[in-house]
Amino acid sequence: MIVVFLRSIVLYIAVLISMRIMGKGEIAEMNCFDLVITLLIAEVASLPMENNDIPMINGIAALTGLVAMQTIISFLSLKFRKVSIMLSGKPSILINKGEIDYKELKKERVSINELLEQLRIQGYFNIKYIQYAILETDGSLSVVPTSNYNSTPSRPFYHLPIPLILDGSVIKENLKQIDKDEAWLNSILKSYEIKKAKEVLLCVLDEYDKILIQKKK
Repeated sequence: MIVVFLRSIVLYIAVLISMRIMGKGEIAEMNCFDLVITLLIAEVASLPMENNDIPMINGIAALTGLVAMQTIISFLSLKFRKVSIMLSGKPSILINKGEIDYKELKKERVSINELLEQLRIQGYFNIKYIQYAILETDGSLSVVPTSNYNSTPSRPFYHLPIPLILDGSVIKENLKQIDKDEAWLNSILKSYEIKKAKEVLLCVLDEYDKILIQKKK
C-alpha cells in the first residue's frame, strides 16, 4: 500500500508538470488534438499507478513523449495555418444571416434539437433573434444576436417556444400540448405554400403564439 501511495504521488506530480508545460491556453481551448493528448496522459499515468509490475520510469517516459509531441504540434500550428486547420478544424457557421445552414449541421452532425438546446443555454429562446451562430473548434457555440434583440422581454411570455416540426418530422406530442392536430399544422404550411412537413427544416410556435418557419434548401 505504501508503494502504491508513493507511486501515485510521483505520477500525480509528473502529470501536473506535464499539464503546466502544455500551458493554460491549450487547456482552456481543448480542441480535438488537445483532448486526445489529455486522455492519453490520463491513461498512461493510470497504468503504472494501478500495476506495480510496470516500472514507473516507463510511465514518466511516456508522459514526456506525449508532452513533447503536443509542444511540437502546437508550435507547428502557430507557424502554419494549414497544420492548425488539419488538427483542429475550422469554425462552422450554423446560422448565417438569420437562417439555419442545413448543410453545415449535417457536416458537423449537429441536430436541430441540439442547436436549439445550446441556444437556450445561452439565453436565446427564439431563433428569429439570432443573426449568426458559430460552432467553434472547441465545440462551444458563439452567438451574434440581431440588433433588435432585447435580453429583457418587454412583456411576459405566453409560453416557451414550442418546436412543431424538426428536420421534416412533426412533433406530435407538442401539437397535443397546444391542443392542435396535424390538420391545423398542414393548414399553416399551406399558407406558406408548403405541401409537406418534410420540406420544413424548422417550424416553431414562438413565445407569443406566432409561427416561425424555415424551409429546407
